[in-house]
Order: sequence, then C-alpha cells, then structure tokens
Amino acid sequence: MVRKNHSPQSLNTDTSARYKGTSYRQDAFNKYLVCYAAEGIRFSVGTLVFFFLNVFLLIPIFSVPFQFLYASILLPILAVMNVWAIALIIAPRRLQLNYVLFRGVFGVVCSLGFIIMVQKFAYGMLGLTTPWYAIASFTIYGLALFQYSKFHLRKLQQSTHGEKARVSVQMPLTTLALLTGAGYILANISLAFVTQQTVVVVLICVYTMLAFVVFHFIMDLHRYYWLLHHRLK
Repeated sequence: MVRKNHSPQSLNTDTSARYKGTSYRQDAFNKYLVCYAAEGIRFSVGTLVFFFLNVFLLIPIFSVPFQFLYASILLPILAVMNVWAIALIIAPRRLQLNYVLFRGVFGVVCSLGFIIMVQKFAYGMLGLTTPWYAIASFTIYGLALFQYSKFHLRKLQQSTHGEKARVSVQMPLTTLALLTGAGYILANISLAFVTQQTVVVVLICVYTMLAFVVFHFIMDLHRYYWLLHHRLK
C-alpha cells in the first residue's frame, strides 16, 4: 500500500545516529513514522472488515453447533469494528492517523478471533474435552507474537542502508512466522488420525495460519504510539 510521508521531524543523514531516548536508528525510524495514504483507506478498510473479518468470523460463529460463549465474546467486538470501519470510510482524511490505530486493533481482533474459533472447532466439532489443547493454543500464540514483535522492532535498530542489515532481520522474521505456524499446523493435522473429521482439522489449520499471518497488523499499535507521541509534543 502506498504511504504518505508524515515524518515528525527532519531526516538525519547520519545513519549511525540513534533516535533520541530509544535504541532505534534515526534513518530507519524516520521511515517508520509515516501515515498511510488517505486515498487507499476506504478500499483497505472495506476489504479488511467487510470481506475478511466478517466473513471468516461470522460464518463459523453461527455455524452448527451454535455456542453462545463464542458469540457473546466475538459479536460485540465485531459490531465495534464495523462501526469504526464505516466512520473511516466516511471521513478517511480526517481519520488518517486513526487508521493506523485501527489496523493495530484489527490485527488483535482478527488474530485472537481466529484462535478463539479454533477452540470452537476443536471442542464444539471435534469433541475434545481436555483443557490442555486450549492452554497450548494460547501459549504458542503468545510466544509466537512475542518473538514476532521482538524481531519486528529489531528492524528499527538496523540501518536502512546496506543489504546485509536488511536480510539479517527480515529473514528471521519470515522464518519465525513460517516455522511457528507450520509446527502448530502439523500438530493439528495429527488430530485427523484420532478423530477422522478431516474437514474440521483442515479448518483448524487454515484459521491457525491466518492467526499468524495477521501479526504484522498488530505492529501498527507501536507505530501509532510513536506517531501520536510526536503529534502531542
């Protein structure tokens, strides 16, 4: 997506300089602190909420067997996200900075929503009774998000100049997401040999993969914090 530069201060040509009060490189951080182009907000919001979040969560929420617990957790949150999306579509330029926050919250809602749906598939459709599956699911999710965040923020400590610096951070970041998701998916596939309900296991794998894929949206919460910090200075 095209972004519109909204740098809070002038660029520093010294690539070894650190941003004041942080361990982030000045040049990397200046490029990081940008708002998304207002022209693309409407399409992006509509796609993320109306054709992704709603479809992938509303259908399994109301699918058989309907379980009030999952509906009561996710439906109010989905309602808020839809109202927020409509506001952004109506006034994208006025809410340009707010859109960065929206993306971060979308990442949290979407990612956790998929993990919650995985619990419905496992307990409501596969008939699992042990609490260890849920404990393992959220533990792996939390550890993966922590590691992803750490690698993501480490990019800001690398100079934007030099191919070696970029590869050294981006490679572990991509590898981490792929290996974590693949390992968890393989563990879920093993359920098929126990339950013989292959379609449900495939759904568990797909939703698990999507939960890890949207991690990068969550990182916009960090971007929003710094953009807001500079605007208030």
